[in-house]
Amino acid sequence: MWFLGMDVGTGGTRAVVVDAAGQIVSGASSEHAPFRTPHPGWAEQDPEDWWRAAQEAIHFALAAAPEPHQPIAAIGLTGQMHGAVMLDENGQVSRAE
Repeated sequence: MWFLGMDVGTGGTRAVVVDAAGQIVSGASSEHAPFRTPHPGWAEQDPEDWWRAAQEAIHFALAAAPEPHQPIAAIGLTGQMHGAVMLDENGQVSRAE
């Protein structure tokens, strides 16, 4: 049995596979595009880029794990503070231009 841990940070997403004894089996990371500052005091990142990086980090962490692969029993997730994503009525990211 394995566990998947993910950290969505400000510069990238990291994924780690851990076994039932708490030993790291494998890990990988994927960088995000840097912050944009369209106005003074603003800081933005593209949530779709977070999703891309998360998928990539998970893929490479699982691919690096030894055979035979074990089922993932649980997923732990951490993320950057104040990472609010505003959505419109269609569930699409809403941003000031």
